Amino acid sequence: MQTWIFIALLFAVLWGLQFLLTHYQLKNYHQTIREMSKRGSGYLGVGRSKRRFGKGVVMVLVADVDDVVVEARKMEGVTVFSRFEEYSELAGQKMSSLLSYEAEPQLQQAIVSAVEKIEVTKADKERQG
Repeated sequence: MQTWIFIALLFAVLWGLQFLLTHYQLKNYHQTIREMSKRGSGYLGVGRSKRRFGKGVVMVLVADVDDVVVEARKMEGVTVFSRFEEYSELAGQKMSSLLSYEAEPQLQQAIVSAVEKIEVTKADKERQG
């Protein structure tokens, strides 16, 4: 009986720890989005690529009105310890060139997804006038 209580207690502690660490990762995500969306003009796009098992990639792009990437940040990893970091390789590139950007498949998928989100946002803004 003691063993089952110990296992249940250990499970509860680990579950609580996972909840806490996930909370801090989401807090970092929202802070990054807030920081990057404070630009005066331009567009923000978030793309992600996630496998069922293995690392995931989240790419946040900010492009100006001339379709040039102003800032890019990438979060990549398997655990809740992953944080966003600057991805300066994309800064200064035209959005259209990112569709053929050579990168590992998951990163490429996240970049393309972020570009598509920006294109949708631009189209919506143009329709609204």
